[in-house]
Amino acid sequence: MVDVTLDLENMPLLHPITSHTAYIPGANNLGIILTGDGGAIAVDTGLDKDTGRLVRRALDEAGLQLRAIISTHHHADHIGGNDYLVRNLPGVVVHASRLEAPFIENPILEPIYLTLGASPPSALRTKWLMAKGAPVHQIIDEDAVDIAGVRLEIIPLPGHSLGQIGVAFDGVCFAADGFFGSEILVKHGVPYAHDVAAQIASLERLAMRDERWFLPGHGGLTPRNELEDTLRANQYAIERASRAVRAALAEPGDTLAVARRVQRMLALTITGLPQYAIFVSAVAAHLSYLEAQGDVTLVMTDEGAVWRGGS
Repeated sequence: MVDVTLDLENMPLLHPITSHTAYIPGANNLGIILTGDGGAIAVDTGLDKDTGRLVRRALDEAGLQLRAIISTHHHADHIGGNDYLVRNLPGVVVHASRLEAPFIENPILEPIYLTLGASPPSALRTKWLMAKGAPVHQIIDEDAVDIAGVRLEIIPLPGHSLGQIGVAFDGVCFAADGFFGSEILVKHGVPYAHDVAAQIASLERLAMRDERWFLPGHGGLTPRNELEDTLRANQYAIERASRAVRAALAEPGDTLAVARRVQRMLALTITGLPQYAIFVSAVAAHLSYLEAQGDVTLVMTDEGAVWRGGS
């Protein structure tokens, strides 16, 4: 790799982390890895074509050429800029893990699984849940990969989604939604999970890392000496959600009834159907987690499938 150092301090859209890494801060942080020869790798692309344009403008401003995109997971706010960038910047190669790739290429799958496998209603066919599809050119199966001439370490971070990955390079861990900033936890109450046990294991995996900087998808850039407190806050938020779900089963109830009780217990405000669908899915993940621990059971009754707390 040719070592080309850029004056990122004078480039307002790109915020430097180290001499070969930067990010575009926002509601969703977008990572940038410098290849050292005038190229760049984007780690996620944000919600839509506007964030795609932002990535392009930031790289143009810095005199960098986008060579590749690493999509850490399939959620719309992480892949929404892929379509714009792939269509408008020839030669950009999209990389993703094997489990995430089908969802990135076929974003309709996300609202489908939030609708129990049914064709989703129009309220769930929005950019908040369903980005524009874009091809995945390369599947990431290894724990180290060469992309655009740069050797990168890949960190498995499942839990928030099926096959989420993080990327480590030059003393920086791009952690995607492997953890959330403390202010994000306060705002949303229940960190979204597909698999709660895997989510907790990913927190433990991150705690063992020794990079100097950790960039979550949502929240502030975190130095290593503040990471443990932030991960502890994530662990607490997950445990708090599980306790609320368990307490909601003081009386039996189906998944929707449990979700309503948890929402009241935690005084959460839900403003739209996409947010509601995501919340119910997160509650369902906690119910599955508690069932695996033997704390709750799912039984078929005359009223349908009902969750019951243990004795």
